[in-house]
Amino acid sequence: MHSKSNYKHNFLLFAFVFFSFFTAIAQKDSIKFYNQKISQLINSPKFSENSPNYIDNLNQLSYYQRLIEQDSSLINAERALALSKKNKYIQGELEALANLATIYLYTAQTDKSMDFSLETIKNPDLKNYPKTEMKIYNILGQGYYFKNDYPSTYTQFLHTLAIAEKTNDQFHLFRMNMNLGTIFSRLDDNEEALKYYAVAFKYVKHLKDPTKEAMLLSNMAFLNIELGNLEQAKIELDETFALFEKNKQLTWLAWTYSTLGSYYLKLNDFNNALVNYQISLDMHDEFNDVKAKAEVKYGLGKSYLGLNNLVKAKASINESIPLFVSSDYEKGLEGAYRTLYEINKRQGNTAESLKYLELTEKLSNDIFKKNNRRNLTMLNAKLNFEKETENLKVQNELALNQQRKYVKWSLAGLFTLMVIVFVILKANQREKILNKKLAKQAEVLNENQKALTQINANQDHLFSIVGHDLRGPINSLNEILTLYLEDPEGKTYFDKFAPQLKEDLEQVQFTMDNLLHWGKTQMQGSTLNIKSISVKYELDTILQLYRNEINKKSIIINNQIAANHNVFADQQQFNIIFRNLINNAIKFTPDNGMITISTEIKDKNLVIQVTDTGVGMTETDIQKLFSNTENFSKYGTNLEKGTGLGLRLVKAMVIKNNGEIMVKSQPNQGSQFIIELPVDMV
Repeated sequence: MHSKSNYKHNFLLFAFVFFSFFTAIAQKDSIKFYNQKISQLINSPKFSENSPNYIDNLNQLSYYQRLIEQDSSLINAERALALSKKNKYIQGELEALANLATIYLYTAQTDKSMDFSLETIKNPDLKNYPKTEMKIYNILGQGYYFKNDYPSTYTQFLHTLAIAEKTNDQFHLFRMNMNLGTIFSRLDDNEEALKYYAVAFKYVKHLKDPTKEAMLLSNMAFLNIELGNLEQAKIELDETFALFEKNKQLTWLAWTYSTLGSYYLKLNDFNNALVNYQISLDMHDEFNDVKAKAEVKYGLGKSYLGLNNLVKAKASINESIPLFVSSDYEKGLEGAYRTLYEINKRQGNTAESLKYLELTEKLSNDIFKKNNRRNLTMLNAKLNFEKETENLKVQNELALNQQRKYVKWSLAGLFTLMVIVFVILKANQREKILNKKLAKQAEVLNENQKALTQINANQDHLFSIVGHDLRGPINSLNEILTLYLEDPEGKTYFDKFAPQLKEDLEQVQFTMDNLLHWGKTQMQGSTLNIKSISVKYELDTILQLYRNEINKKSIIINNQIAANHNVFADQQQFNIIFRNLINNAIKFTPDNGMITISTEIKDKNLVIQVTDTGVGMTETDIQKLFSNTENFSKYGTNLEKGTGLGLRLVKAMVIKNNGEIMVKSQPNQGSQFIIELPVDMV
């Protein structure tokens, strides 16, 4: 049920942010009202389509048509935009752009919606119309949400909330606190979610709107189900049903029945879960929401599985998969694959269950990596926003203090001109000192930000490697061993996958060695043990370590290392550098290729070249090799895995040993890595 937990928030927020459609009847009444107003304007003797009043009514009509008459809504918004530009009516133009962004968002054209939002935000006059400004930032935040860019969503919603607080807009104060609570609930930060929901609940009481209160209760019920507070969740669900049934909210009723299905699944009451999911599915026939329908199908499948009706469980899960795919929801798809693995395992379909296990693990690793990056970026966005807010407070306080000083100076001027001059001189002196202090603080903050960014990048990369490259093979080994011990045919599968597992575990060991040594290079105070090293002896030893891989691909080793060439370096780091370079050369050289290793003395350095006849790289790829901000990794010619960490480690160690590294490469013509280290003249 984990994937369900995450996904449920998607359509709860999706439904919430559009709660301007209180009922279908209210929408139709509003459309009828503005159609009549426009008709009266057109039939009036002094009618002009260039009047702001006519444009405003066109925009209002377009806004209320956005859910049930979307073609007409688009036509009216475009007409209002054209007339506004023609007559240089800024407010009408901004409102029309906001309506276009809304319509394209409702019709699942997210990129187009965001283009209109960003165009609107660029207009410097937008700040003069706070309601339109809040509307467009909210729409932009929703666009980022549907693209799973939660840090950007968070930033846009915080911006909207700041405007609402400044203008004391009760509706948007409720709306944005609820949206922000749902985002943090989506990110499993339940404590932060409850904080925003509590504020939203305070404002919804001021609005005295039972529909909005019910929406908030539905979200809070879902959160309490996640927290295991089932009794409280049931109370909130009962209140929600009473309010929605009274106000005829069909879409929210459907989603709330789905939440009730989740509640019964938590209780392992699969019959009641099945009933409520089916009610929700029947209601979905009245409107088009692919993501929500996929989740309901998934819930039905889990309910049937709980009742041990494997045939219907498999059918429902299979129906959810294309819906998850079309809505680009990886977490839901992972849950569907995992459930199919369980079903096929129960049915004794070992090969089929293994197929879905492999799909599940791949998606799980990808999602794990994305979540780590997203959470770190989310934290960074939060810190940046708080920093900007604090800076704004400081600036406002400084401005206020300056104004107070001006008042004092004006009063002092009534007594004596000399006092005024004295105060001005003192103020200027204090201002210079303050500016110097602020400049120094800004430098410190900038350095701290750079350090934090690097730490976040390193941590993100470590999470990615540990989550994907280390966890995957270990999970695969665990599943194969389980089959070996529990399944009659397990030995056959073990024998089949054992060679691949051995290679994976060897790669895990190599990756862990790189991780440990990379970590040491990041530590301040780490020491080197510099001594004279026989290059030929060390590189011959490394080539012997890779003899199986070299023989397996029938690679020719052209060893041109001079026997008397020595370098001054840390022996352990020297071995790590060339293990990584030779490993990469083997990985990216096709069968029957050639690897050439040569040395030559150049000034006071020994130049060691590792040249392969492999797949090569573009100039863009070369620029990414040693980047601290981008993770560059490709599969080898025989699908060998990599982490992208090795070459970063190589560069760090070469520099620590007073050397240099250069790369020459062209696609399909091989690569050449050139290392220069201090030579030992023997």
